[in-house]
Amino acid sequence: MENRSKYSTGIKFGLMIGLVYIILLFLRYNFFGKNPLIFGIFAIVSYLIILVFYLFAGIARRKEQGGFAKFQEIFQTIFIAIVITEIVYVLFNFVYLKYIDPSFFDSLKEATRSMMEKAGATQEQIDKQLDNFKDVDAQLKPLKLLQGIAIWIVVDSLFGMIYAAILRKKKDLFEENQIQ
Repeated sequence: MENRSKYSTGIKFGLMIGLVYIILLFLRYNFFGKNPLIFGIFAIVSYLIILVFYLFAGIARRKEQGGFAKFQEIFQTIFIAIVITEIVYVLFNFVYLKYIDPSFFDSLKEATRSMMEKAGATQEQIDKQLDNFKDVDAQLKPLKLLQGIAIWIVVDSLFGMIYAAILRKKKDLFEENQIQ
């Protein structure tokens, strides 16, 4: 068992997961933004990949502890990874959507309109769907970004708690006494 800071694994995984998320977001925006259905599917798959990485962070922490770790130790590592990942996610989205490709949501909106027209949707259905794009600029304001971080930290933490509950493993006192 290495002598590491109890935060180092969470930080390492947070940065690593953040980098993976940046790559997935870049792919989503640049290769899947032309098709709203594929864009949505890729978003879900990307999130599931991130959730698996959080699980790996918990496994790494337990392994670091010699195969035995308390709920708190595992969750703390996952939580640190979650906070770092969500900050990286928001910063990348902000920079990308505000400065690199500010017209992304306009393009996605037009692709959505086109897809719905081809599918034979009524004008009312199309208008209702396109209304979802009205407040996109407001979502990039600092207060909304902070709210988004807070909400997703809570949501991700629920998964982190489940992972920590599954991964926790106490030393068996009976085995420990037999060794002595």
